[in-house]
Amino acid sequence: MRRLGHRDTIDVGNSGGHWSDAGLAKNLNGRDGMTQIKNVLCPVDFSEISRQEMALAVDVCQAFGARLVLHHNLIAAPPGLTRAWEWNELHQEGAISEDEAERRIRDLMAGLPTGLHAEASVSRGPVGVVLIEMARSIPADLIVLGSHGRSTEEHSSLTERIVDERVCPVLTIHDGAQMAHFRLHTDAGEETTRAVVPVDLSAASKAVVSYACGLARHVPLEVCLLHVVAATTKEKAIEEARHELASLVPADAAACATLHVEPGDAVETIVRFSAESNAGFVVMGEHTRSLLRRLFLRDTAKAVLQEARCPVWFVPPPR
Repeated sequence: MRRLGHRDTIDVGNSGGHWSDAGLAKNLNGRDGMTQIKNVLCPVDFSEISRQEMALAVDVCQAFGARLVLHHNLIAAPPGLTRAWEWNELHQEGAISEDEAERRIRDLMAGLPTGLHAEASVSRGPVGVVLIEMARSIPADLIVLGSHGRSTEEHSSLTERIVDERVCPVLTIHDGAQMAHFRLHTDAGEETTRAVVPVDLSAASKAVVSYACGLARHVPLEVCLLHVVAATTKEKAIEEARHELASLVPADAAACATLHVEPGDAVETIVRFSAESNAGFVVMGEHTRSLLRRLFLRDTAKAVLQEARCPVWFVPPPR
């Protein structure tokens, strides 16, 4: 492992996929269920989607004063996380050496905004194992994870694994997604970003609403709680659902929350509502796990990933 100092920190490791770095200090304050974002992990593969990942990660870091950790895996993501031809072009026959990866990482870091605390790492190993171990070692409060064009089972599985193991929240972005409305780091007078939060009114809903409202405590954010009901639902039941939504919102966040009850198919309604409201991102939690694969699997990629066209922020349940 080679180490460089301060903002230009680059770690190059080959530990069979197990990340270990004593130089990355533990966050002794832990996570309190509020939205404390101190460390953001952003894996990059030097493709165009990496620029979008970095733009999201930088915006979050600037909004929360967080540290950005860029990471490149020399074995890299399998074709399920990238276009196969692009992966082959970049990585076949060892096209990217440690020195080349380090050079590219340095170039990326040179383009970061002045004053942003950033570090970088290069490693080898199975992408899922490396990411999870590294996220725990930092420890990361957020992983920004990109996917190229055709989402597949591999990407769904990686995202699910991170959420399942309760490593940290994951902010995902896909090739072709619109980022025009994603802005947490805003200046006075700029339009407030909208976050759509699908809620099914189960016991697990409270955690994701709490997380989204926690974001709104730190940055200007309109939290749009969305509950989807069957098209045949009576008006009385709709009104009751609206009252239940209201009960989930902490008193100090009531001013930034709006309540919405919409009829229709859950995924289609989330997509439509997000597009019509110009949402900056969608926040999904444990209670929406059944929708996770529908969001990523190939058979619904066009319906959700292309039409929704905004990042999705997955929040694991609290430990």
